[in-house]
Amino acid sequence: MLRSAAGLTLEQSAASPQIVFVPSPINAPHVLDMDADCSLMGWLGREGLSSALVDWGTTAPAHRDHDLDHLATRLLLPMLQAIGRPVHLVGYCLGGMIAMAAACHIEVRSLTLIATPWHFSGYPARRREELTVMWQHHRPACEAMGLVPMEVMQHGFWTLSPAKLMEKYLKFGAMPEDSASARRFVAVEDWANGGEPLPFALGAQLFEQLYRDDRSGSGDWIVDGIRIGPDAVRGPIMEFASASDAIVPLACSPDVPGREVLASGHVGMVIGGSAPTTLWPMLRRWILSHEAST
Repeated sequence: MLRSAAGLTLEQSAASPQIVFVPSPINAPHVLDMDADCSLMGWLGREGLSSALVDWGTTAPAHRDHDLDHLATRLLLPMLQAIGRPVHLVGYCLGGMIAMAAACHIEVRSLTLIATPWHFSGYPARRREELTVMWQHHRPACEAMGLVPMEVMQHGFWTLSPAKLMEKYLKFGAMPEDSASARRFVAVEDWANGGEPLPFALGAQLFEQLYRDDRSGSGDWIVDGIRIGPDAVRGPIMEFASASDAIVPLACSPDVPGREVLASGHVGMVIGGSAPTTLWPMLRRWILSHEAST
């Protein structure tokens, strides 16, 4: 389903959205519309740009065969076609891969990738081997359930950078109790540690076809007969990457020509203290520069 910022449905919005945000299916979508004080979508709305957010909904065992390809072509594409005109598509994290796959099948006014993985061979070889071993251990149970529980995904995230994990909790311990910064930290942690389980097929695709085989980065990701990649996108493309991202290191990003590399981390670049003066206005300028294009 699509929903617009501030909890409005598309039917309640004054017009169909100019921008459609595509979040990662791993966590809840509201990181792009966190709250009244920290919302990329809300800020863009106040700047005169209407937007809608894809909500992947609840995952059940019946969805066991849904992978990134399915989300792009069977769910996202019909949503975009229903809008009736090209939109600015913005994908965050794995949502960027889904958005790119859709934008290779349908014309877009622009495509923006934020903290999006692509070259999975850019992860250290040892890290990829560890994830493969972890997945092999959990795979039988996940296949039986038809789902990949969030706990399996969190195990992988927690081991990405143990030092940074400890550092952020030490910073939290030093925050004044009940301060705005402490409340924001808790809200972000609740978001990061929540989310629906993944369909089994999506988990298998992530660990086997991407982390292990790097099908996207090697040019072997083909969806409905189209080889997916930045060069196949049917519209102008922009990328915002992070120089300090432990989840999607810079070496793993798509490296789109003209990309912007920000100092903030994977989540901080979207909702961190510097986001309103870095990513948000940069994204606005990019979209406005293509708003009059056809």
